[in-house]
Amino acid sequence: MTTGQQDIKNDPYRLAIVAAERLRNALSAHGITVPSLRGSHPVMTTPFVELGGCSDGVAEALSAVLEKVEPV
Repeated sequence: MTTGQQDIKNDPYRLAIVAAERLRNALSAHGITVPSLRGSHPVMTTPFVELGGCSDGVAEALSAVLEKVEPV
């Protein structure tokens, strides 16, 4: 593991940014864009991703995708 990778694993803010980017890419694969999605400062020590607001069309598209998969 490189120093950069180790830094990311120990930095909640960077973890949030990476998680937000992963979610953005996954949504994009389904043609969904949430403009206000972003990694944010940690809450306590937990990485935090802000999903923010979206149009009703985006909410409907996201719901349709989620309804097709089994809940975790």
